[in-house]
Amino acid sequence: MKRSILFLLLALVMGTTSCVTQQKYNELKDSEERYYDEAKRYEQDLFNAKTKNDELTSELARAKSLKEKAEADTAHLSRELQRVQSECIGLQEESQKLIEKLQASKSEEEYTKLMTEINSLQDELVRREDALFKAERLLLDKQKELEIQNAKMVELTRTVEQQEQKMQEIKNLVKNALVGFEGNGLEIYNKNGRVYVSLDEQLLFQSGKWDVDSRGVSALNNLSNVLAQNKDINIVVEGHTDDVPYKGTGNIQDNWDLSVKRATSIVRILLRNNEINPTRITASGHGEFFPVETGRTPEARKKNRRTEIILTPNLDSLIKAFE
Repeated sequence: MKRSILFLLLALVMGTTSCVTQQKYNELKDSEERYYDEAKRYEQDLFNAKTKNDELTSELARAKSLKEKAEADTAHLSRELQRVQSECIGLQEESQKLIEKLQASKSEEEYTKLMTEINSLQDELVRREDALFKAERLLLDKQKELEIQNAKMVELTRTVEQQEQKMQEIKNLVKNALVGFEGNGLEIYNKNGRVYVSLDEQLLFQSGKWDVDSRGVSALNNLSNVLAQNKDINIVVEGHTDDVPYKGTGNIQDNWDLSVKRATSIVRILLRNNEINPTRITASGHGEFFPVETGRTPEARKKNRRTEIILTPNLDSLIKAFE
């Protein structure tokens, strides 16, 4: 009897343990699926931002090309106009000489010949004057087109200069907000019209982890205050690792997963500031595939374990310059 009761109790305990294990497995599976959905969304946001930048670059190149073509067309038409004007003057002078000869002619045969030449010259003069009129109209159209392109280029140049000045101001604000951190695992610099805030792993994370430590949270809170006050700045958070394979446990499989998780952890801390619109932020992870150092020394790997917060100007105002 006692053995039967013991067996029943053991079976009950084993069954309960099995249920807990299955529940934990389901939780991990759900968490992993949410993580990958989130990573996919962030990657799509990054793609959209890059597409927008590519469109701007393409529009800028097209505007420059149109301006250069308008300038070339205008120069060509100016030369053509001068040539036709010169020909018209020559035809008028030649026609006047024939008229003078006609007035001095003494025979009917000579008179008829001169009249034929005069009529031919006058017909040719009419054709050239017609060509001259068309060339003048076309030149005026091209000059107007050139004025429009020049105005666009002036506006674009002014907007770009304003953006560059704005990004320099943002860099100074970021440096002031992060004073005490720069040089201690943090670097701030300008590149391609953007401000880069590069943070070493040691400033934010423990090895193989994605929870930001207290010192890193302090730096990110200071940065979020600057970002909240400059709402026309978009934010890209990129996670990077070294080439040492990830050996942790849980729902992280490799360095790619780890870099994305670190990027999203930073995004969530920045978004604690309610003044930052989530649509301004894009998070992505690159694993070990975008190193700043190609060596495999401890020093090189340390530099590669980083998170970059890239601040970019909103490109909408630049694109509108071409509309």
